[in-house]
Amino acid sequence: MTDAPASLAEQLEVAQRALEVCRCLEPAQAAEAFLRGAVDYSRLPIGLLYLYDSESDMFRLTVGTLAEGAPLREELASLDLAALRRGGPPETWDPAVVPPPAPLDLLHSDPLLAVPLQGIGRLLGMLLLGDASGGAAAPEPLARLRRLLPEMLPGLVNAHRVQQYRDLVIKDDQSDCYNRRFFDRCLSEEVYRAQRYGQALSLVFLDLDNLKQVNARHGHAAGSRTVREVSRRLLGTIRGSDRAFRYGGDEFCLVLPATDLGGARELCERLRIAIGGKPFVVDNATHLRVTASFGIATYPVHARTSLGLIKCADEAMQTAKGAGKNLVYVSGERGPSPSPRAQTAAEGR
Repeated sequence: MTDAPASLAEQLEVAQRALEVCRCLEPAQAAEAFLRGAVDYSRLPIGLLYLYDSESDMFRLTVGTLAEGAPLREELASLDLAALRRGGPPETWDPAVVPPPAPLDLLHSDPLLAVPLQGIGRLLGMLLLGDASGGAAAPEPLARLRRLLPEMLPGLVNAHRVQQYRDLVIKDDQSDCYNRRFFDRCLSEEVYRAQRYGQALSLVFLDLDNLKQVNARHGHAAGSRTVREVSRRLLGTIRGSDRAFRYGGDEFCLVLPATDLGGARELCERLRIAIGGKPFVVDNATHLRVTASFGIATYPVHARTSLGLIKCADEAMQTAKGAGKNLVYVSGERGPSPSPRAQTAAEGR
C-alpha cells in the first residue's frame, strides 16, 4: 500500500519545517528544530532524538520532549538500543513500529516508532516517537514522517558537517577536548567577560600523574586510549558552559566561567575522584589506575590577566605534583585544598 499524496497545504508545511532545520548551523539548534518538526507533524507527543557515537557504539540523547533535569532524561541519556537494530548494514534500515526495549519502557509508550536517520554513507542517529495512547502503531504517523524526514534530514546532516569542519580547527585530534590554539583565544575572551560583568572566573590545570608509565609499559596506543577516556570523564563532569582543553601531552585545562574559588575546588575534587576512582580499561586483561594533580587560579583573587591566571594555575598544579600527586592545590596555598565536605566540617567547629 502506498502513502496517499500530500495536499498542497501539507507540502507547504513540510517545506517550512525543512527550512527551519536548514537555517540552523549549530547541531543542537538543528536537532531541536528537527525533533519539533517530527513531533508536531507526526502528532506523536513523545519524541527522543539520539545521535550515534560510532567509537563507543552507543546512541546518545541529543534532544527530547522530556523536561531538562528530569530524572528519566538522565536514565535515557545513552543507550545501545540493541533491540532496535536490524539485520544488514545501518544504511539499509527502515522505519519500524517496535515494542520499547528497556529502559525505554519507562516512557509508557507501547509501541514506539523507531526511525533510523541516515547520514552520508553512515548512520547518523535514531528518532524515537511514541504516544501513551498507542498512537505510534497507527499507519498515519509513519506515512507523514515518510514525507517530512527526507526533506528535513539534509539540514541536520549539514549542521553536523559544518561542526566537523569547525572541530578540525579548534578540537584536539586525540581527545574530545578543545585544542591549545583555541584555549588561548577562549581564556582571553572569558577574562574580558569577567572584567566587564564583575564575575568570577576560575582556571584549572590538571596533569595526569602516571601517563608516561602507561606509555612505557603498555604502548602509546594504550596511552592514547587513556587520554580519550580522561577527556570523556572530564566532559561528563563539567557544566555545559565550562570548556575543557588538552594543553599538552598529558596536561589538560578547564576554563570555568562565573565560578569562584569554592566552586572550582568542589569541581576539582569531583574530577579527581572521577579520574582516579575508576580503573581505565586498556584491554580485556589490563585495568590501569590513573590519577591527576590539579592547580586552581581564580580571577580576580590570584590574577587579573589570562597570562597571570595561566602562571598561577600551572604553578599550583606543579606544587600538587611535587607534594605527592593526586591532590588539588590552590594558587598561593601551602597545603592541598581540602575537600568541600572536610572544609564544611572544619568551618562548623
